[in-house]
Amino acid sequence: MAQSACITTAPVAPHAGNFSYDNTASATCRQNPANCAAATGRDIEFPQRVNTAAASIAATLKVLFEQAKGSIEEKLVECANNARSTVLIRHRKEFKADIPNAEECRQMTENKGRKMSWAQRLGEEMHEVARECIDAELGAMRKGRYSLEQRYRIINLKTGEKKLVSAEEEAALLDSGNARELTGTLKPDVVIHEGDPLNAQAAYDFKFPCVSTDRAPDWRQYPKGHPFENETQKSVYQKYIALFVARVLPRLGIVP
Repeated sequence: MAQSACITTAPVAPHAGNFSYDNTASATCRQNPANCAAATGRDIEFPQRVNTAAASIAATLKVLFEQAKGSIEEKLVECANNARSTVLIRHRKEFKADIPNAEECRQMTENKGRKMSWAQRLGEEMHEVARECIDAELGAMRKGRYSLEQRYRIINLKTGEKKLVSAEEEAALLDSGNARELTGTLKPDVVIHEGDPLNAQAAYDFKFPCVSTDRAPDWRQYPKGHPFENETQKSVYQKYIALFVARVLPRLGIVP
């Protein structure tokens, strides 16, 4: 899970959720745009049918997400708090106090054969603990309707067309020394959907500052020469993954 999963592609059923629908011509048209001409006795242009269907699906997904948003975010925050506490207790003998100071965060250490700062190591370990916690919590709440660390490859920057990169494909690229092929891909920590990660409702990233702070760290900004040059992680997530994007921080909670 860096600043840097059951997947189906079936559309959301019109009856998903606790809603009632009438069977009038207009309702039939909303539920299945292909029936519009038969229901109303008029020919409907194909682009209009497509736009109507897309708008109907988007509206349904928004309602479903708003209904579940509070309980989802409550679990995300609980897991963030738990992850920070668990990892700091694990390493409390390494620091002068229960929480490392700025100097200690910059000091180098080694983890699994890699040299890194304590800030990096603590962040990685907190992400791991948070991931296990979220998988357990959301797995009970909405099985098959969330993804963890799902990577996306943007095929067309103008149209927003994208595809999923499987964990197996990602591992193969890393193991073969071709990590550069992942440049320009996106990998939020948590994606909320109704069964299809390509049609996401929300994306969340955990942020774990090393030192104790009351200020949320800024979203990452992509450097010069990157496919998303001068854009922020938040703006790119909103453009290509989901309109609702937020950070999850221990103590501070959900921060857009």
